[in-house]
This record gives sequence, structure tokens and C-alpha cells, in this order.
Amino acid sequence: MMFALPATFHWRLISKEPECPVSEVRDDLEADVVVVGGGLTGLAAALRFAKTGEKVVVLDAGRIGQGASGRNNGQVIPHHSRNSPMEIERIFGSHRGGIFNRMVGRAAQHVADIIREHAIDCDFVQRGWVQAAHAPSVVPRLRTFYGQWNQLGYDVDWLERDAMSACIGSTSFYGGWRAKSGGYLNPYAFCQGMARAAVQAGAHIYQDSAVTDIRREGGRWQLACPGGKVTARQVLITANIPQSSFWPGIRKVSVPLHVYQVSTGPLDENWQARVLPGREGVSDTSRIIRAFRYDSTGGLAMVGLHTLWHDAANRGLRDVAARLREIFPGLPLSVADRYWEGIFAVVPDRFPRMMALGPGLHFSGIYSGRGVALSVQWGAMTADLMLGKTAERDLPVPMTGLRTVPFHAMGVQYGRYMHPLHAVQDRIDAMKKS
Repeated sequence: MMFALPATFHWRLISKEPECPVSEVRDDLEADVVVVGGGLTGLAAALRFAKTGEKVVVLDAGRIGQGASGRNNGQVIPHHSRNSPMEIERIFGSHRGGIFNRMVGRAAQHVADIIREHAIDCDFVQRGWVQAAHAPSVVPRLRTFYGQWNQLGYDVDWLERDAMSACIGSTSFYGGWRAKSGGYLNPYAFCQGMARAAVQAGAHIYQDSAVTDIRREGGRWQLACPGGKVTARQVLITANIPQSSFWPGIRKVSVPLHVYQVSTGPLDENWQARVLPGREGVSDTSRIIRAFRYDSTGGLAMVGLHTLWHDAANRGLRDVAARLREIFPGLPLSVADRYWEGIFAVVPDRFPRMMALGPGLHFSGIYSGRGVALSVQWGAMTADLMLGKTAERDLPVPMTGLRTVPFHAMGVQYGRYMHPLHAVQDRIDAMKKS
């Protein structure tokens, strides 16, 4: 079951970056490297390839910024999706785990550096990212996250309940921690800026050019598109939810999670002084996904999830308004009128993937909701691996062959209908004292 995604959505409407000109594959092309997928991972890889003089072609089935890279909440988060730094080292070993932790710990600052280097106008606000406890029982877990990042030397602080209330402007949370390098941006504008930087470096981007087949012929890879084909020495697949079965099993590497977002109209000055006065981005620990931040208009953008998608926009507007009023009693939200949807990729363990599918054919990506910060480093790192500048032993996660999600069909169904279960689990958490 797939969902139609409208071309116009809030981040695109308020983006200040010029859009990448649309050019489709209309002939047979030659390249050194083809990148399949024009999201942030693919664009970062293309930029790195182009800077080293490689002739790189990017193929996107749709338009730049129309997928998960451009539709998400735009939070730039220097923290793992699920694990603490020490858990990462236990899982991957001290060498790989240390690399992984350093990459994640400096991910937000890396995004800031990319934005500054290429003058990307994406409304980046680097005032910190806050992880807030939705229940007393999760506070010890957040203390572990804070303590370990602090021990590793990153700029983080702990917020007791009163300090958290002052930070967010709400008494709904029980404490938590703040990563001061974090922040948020307009993800659609960031994608457009990354595309501009890649093109200026020499990359060629083709949109509306879905890959329908990849095959090996004469020691090179041939990628078929509706309007022609591209032949290259190496191929990097970064499309996290491929819509075509261009490679056996490729559609089962991740599970799609369908979410929606709502943006309110601008809050007045009095409310902006009370709600997130420090302009941090916030994610709480509830399973039903609650993340919110300001946008460039002074409104709040918040993530939501439906179980059933009938009358989705009206229900989403009502649900987000109700949740925001619960967090911020009295908040006027009569102008909460912008709604959009998106699909992002998740895997059960929440770890990004590095896969070798054939000679010079790689898959890289899948961030389970942490892609804005991590993807630009991950894409550049994968390009360096393919260029021979990074050794496989120095990757943050082991290289594997094709790695599909076990019982994929069941995972897809779970992703669609997990919302009621998670809501119940959140209520159970709230009843626990610690």
C-alpha cells in the first residue's frame, strides 16, 4: 500500500533555496559513478565524488527534496536512534563503536559546517536539541545518555524537571538532557542547497528518472531508466525505500513508516516568549512520536502518526492541536492549518546499513529517524570508501551483503498498525514511578 505525496508542502512553501532544475534521462549516458537516490545521503556522496574529479550522475525517481530527506521535521540530532554510546561500543567493538560515536556526536556540527561552506539558506537554528522524559520511568535512561556523552567530552547538560519546564515552557515533562550542538532546519531547503553544491562541483542530477533495472555487462554497470540508460564503473544506492525492484530483494531492506506533520500559524510574541524561549528543538521519549520545533514563520511544526488514514488531514490537524494544547494549556491554535505526509525507512535494530551488493555496487543509508544529522557524513564516508580513501575496517558498522528485514511483510504491517500499542505502552510508562 503506497500513499500519494502532494508536490507542495510546508517546507517547500517556505523554502528560500532555489530548486534544482528538472532534467530527465533522455539518452544513453556514461559516468564514473551513478548515485541512485537524490536524498541527503546521495547528494552528500555525489558532492564528495564530484570534488575528487569523478564524473557522477545522480538518478532520482521523483524530485529532489520530495522524499524523506525533505519532508521530515528537520531536527539535527547528535544522538543515536536508540542506544547509548557505551552500548554502541559493546555492540560494534571499541574500534568501530568509537568511530560511530564520534560520527554521531559531531553530526550536528558537521551539518553546520556544510551549511556555512556552501551558503545554504535553510533557516538553520543551532540552539540545541532537547530529549524530554514523557514519564518518570524513563528519566534514568536519559541520565545514562547524558552522562556518557558528557564523559566523551560533548557539550551537553542535564535538565531537572523545573529546568526542563523552563526550557520548554511546559510542566508536562520530567527532566531530560540537551545536546547544545543540535538544532533544526528547513529540510527541503537543505536538500536543494546540497543539490546546488553538488552541481556546482560537477555532478549531474536527473530527476523523474526512476531506475528500473541494474545489470552487469562488460565489467561495468548498466542502469535502465524509462528514457535511456546510464553506464558506470561504480553504483551507490541510497534510496532507502526503493519503489522499483531493480535489484533482487532491494525492496525488503527496510520497513516504511508513514507519518504526518502539522505546522501552526505564527505564535504571537507573548506565546513565543513562553514556548521554547531558547528556540531548541524537542523530541520526547514517547513511543507515539512527539517532536516539535519552531519554523521560520514563528509557528510550531509537530510530527504525528495515524493508524488509519481516512480523513487524515482533518484528523491530523485536530490531533496535533489537541496535543499541543495538552503540553501548552491555553495555546491558541486556530491557525494550525498546514498538513503534509511522508514516509521514512526504519530497521528493527535502528542502525544504518552498509552493503556490498556486487563489484563496485554498494547500498548505504537507513537512519530510522536520525538522518538529517547523520546522512551527510554517511554519504561522504561511503564515497570515500568507494574511492579507496577509507578502509572497510574503519567503517562505523560492518559491511554486509544484501541484508533484508526478517519477516518483512509482518514488519510492514506492524509499522502501519503499531500506533495503538505504543499509545498503551506510553500510558503504562506514565504510571510507573521510576
